[in-house]
Amino acid sequence: MSEDSFRLQPKFLVDAAWNYAAFMVMASTGVILNFFIAAHFGIEALGVFNQVFALYAITAQFAVMGFHDSAQKYTSELDETPQHLGVVSAAALVLAAAVGLLTAFGVYFLSQPIGLLTDSTAVGKGIALASPGLMFFAINKVLMGILNGVRRMKAFAGAQSLRVSVILVSCLGVAWAEQPPFMLGLSFTIAEIVLLPFLLYLVRPHPTDFYSTEALRHWIKVHFHFGSRALVNGFLAETYIRIDIIMLGIFVSDHDVGIYSFAALFIEGLFQVPVVFRTLANPELVRLLNGGDKLATAKFCRKVALMSLGVFVLVGGGVIGVFPFLGPYFPNDLVSLSYPLLLILIGGLAVYAVMIPLNSIVLQGGRPGRQSLLMSFNVLVNVVLNLALIPFFGLYGAACATAIAFIVSSIAINGATWKWLGFKGGVLLYRNRA
Repeated sequence: MSEDSFRLQPKFLVDAAWNYAAFMVMASTGVILNFFIAAHFGIEALGVFNQVFALYAITAQFAVMGFHDSAQKYTSELDETPQHLGVVSAAALVLAAAVGLLTAFGVYFLSQPIGLLTDSTAVGKGIALASPGLMFFAINKVLMGILNGVRRMKAFAGAQSLRVSVILVSCLGVAWAEQPPFMLGLSFTIAEIVLLPFLLYLVRPHPTDFYSTEALRHWIKVHFHFGSRALVNGFLAETYIRIDIIMLGIFVSDHDVGIYSFAALFIEGLFQVPVVFRTLANPELVRLLNGGDKLATAKFCRKVALMSLGVFVLVGGGVIGVFPFLGPYFPNDLVSLSYPLLLILIGGLAVYAVMIPLNSIVLQGGRPGRQSLLMSFNVLVNVVLNLALIPFFGLYGAACATAIAFIVSSIAINGATWKWLGFKGGVLLYRNRA
């Protein structure tokens, strides 16, 4: 097993390079987009956009319902027998389209109450425009899960880059047409519609796979069973990184959310540094865990964790150094007000960067229900801390709560591998005791 890991290493590194290139596109696009919105529409509009983005990202997990995780896991297992991949993929796509459509309608009809809850009609209108994109997002997410499962990471990276690029161009189009800020929500729908034919071309599901009645019915049941148990994890994992934004939207003004969300933008970008390693590691974790060699699995996990931390320190240090020089380019002291928040958040995220590549290891081990339980604990800690600190300390309370939650999550993930996967001391500390 360990020899196989070394043979896989060159591909792992090449895939990492491609996905970090995509990460650079995503990060630079995010900075440009937030700069443009703040400069053209104002800080309040920036707060509205980021609240819509947070709500869209969270409700999207209901749309895809964990089917992308199931597609990734089972295509990873069946990669050596490609004749079975077609119907497995088709079943996941059928489920994603159906549940995605229902979620899109649900979010659209709830958009007005959402606006009332956030005390912002602009947020409600923005999420209404984004809601049709949820159906296309669900299908696209499954297609990307398939690419991930068969380790076509160059194509995966290209899809990631295309999505954010279309969002940016769409927002520029809204400004060019002199539309109000809530129209920026339409960019999410446009991006998913544009991405769909690109992914269909890459995956090329064969029409006959959708008519293999008995096999299709079997895999629909498998995906639904796995995905329904993984739903809580997917929903909470996406919520986890945005709890501070959502709770601030309830307690403070859109303007203050705009200040915080500017720092959170960079945190979300930095969060993607270890997420790239997670994306690359997941298919390999499926194989290692199925093989039962705990020592090889632990060595692989430590190697990935160390690489993740190293890249994070380099990128995070660069962000800390460059951030203050952005001041002249942004209005109303936005940079100086958000910089202390950024430093607090980076401190906590540096610890979490070690475990993020492994934070779905329980899921990859075939225990989606326990993965959801783990994520429920991590989110609960984050919510309680934000609820306790925001009313007293405002933006700084949210930053401190989130940073502490990152650290607690790191400990919890390692502990979960001990309790549920049998790695004594946790996967990072495991040694062969035989």
